[in-house]
Amino acid sequence: MKRIVASLLALFLIATMTPVVMAANMDFSGEVVTEAVYGENFGGNSEIKLTGKIGEGLKAGLGFGSKEETFPWKAWDLGITALWLETNGALVPGTPGFNTRIGSLNHSYSDFVAAGIKTTGISIDRLAIGPVTLGGYYSVYGSEEEVLLDRGAYVKVNPMDGIEAQVTVVKADEQLAYALSTTVQPLAGAEVSGTYAAVQEGTDAYRVKGKYQVLEGLEVRAGYQDIPTEFDAVHRNVDPDDDNCLIPGIGFTVGATANQFGFEVAADYVDYAKTVDYSIARTVSIAGLDFNTELAGNYDFETAEAEELEATIGYNAPNGLELTAGYDFIANQPTISAGLELQF
Repeated sequence: MKRIVASLLALFLIATMTPVVMAANMDFSGEVVTEAVYGENFGGNSEIKLTGKIGEGLKAGLGFGSKEETFPWKAWDLGITALWLETNGALVPGTPGFNTRIGSLNHSYSDFVAAGIKTTGISIDRLAIGPVTLGGYYSVYGSEEEVLLDRGAYVKVNPMDGIEAQVTVVKADEQLAYALSTTVQPLAGAEVSGTYAAVQEGTDAYRVKGKYQVLEGLEVRAGYQDIPTEFDAVHRNVDPDDDNCLIPGIGFTVGATANQFGFEVAADYVDYAKTVDYSIARTVSIAGLDFNTELAGNYDFETAEAEELEATIGYNAPNGLELTAGYDFIANQPTISAGLELQF
């Protein structure tokens, strides 16, 4: 608690001592998220964020990170994981405005070479000059014993409606990586995108995918990728919960999502993994209460076995409590979770 008070006091002093904001109003906003989960183990996680907005263009933020712990829970010795100041506006009157951030950075320019960049330094973003948008950062990362440079930039071009191209270059320590991506919308309801990326003195990778809204409530999609296991860009997307995560493999993907009669049915086949992910979801109303139900799983055609199969039912209470109950048919394990999220 002493650290929190000291951090808030420092943030307040920084803001109030800035001449530009002496006469401005200061508005605080933040987010507190907690969740308790009972499954194979009993545990939970918490996350705290705080942002102060001063006037129209200046913001300051603190992050205390998140923590997962099994029962019995212990007191969380909060530590600051992020501290930053951000302003939005022009450097010289009459010129285009842009975002400037100093302190803890958190940027994502490309899933191949610049995803989830959480370093410390300075960055500019969304500098628009006609159809061209620029951004970049210069920062450090590592430990107290070894501080490494991390810098990068992107240039995005929108020559006309439905066409976008972007070049991203990142140099993390001595590794230089770049990516070229394009997105085209040739007709209403259709989109085709592709990315080629390479690491200097390393290997390259690419992915192409498209989707088409055949009719209302029915979308089909397909793609092809060649992402070798040797592709090791420092800031590639490796988040397993992100649909755009880079999973090594060579082959195609096909899938579809249908929304009919209150049901949402989705299935995606991955050729290079020989697996299919599927789900059936529907919101069911009982006695005036809405319950979100879902059955989701994964089947491996090589082993001819279901790797995942889980049923869940969720309810969002009027008091903000999110309740979820589920059953894992593969592990024969029930799970129950309760979570709260406070935004102010």
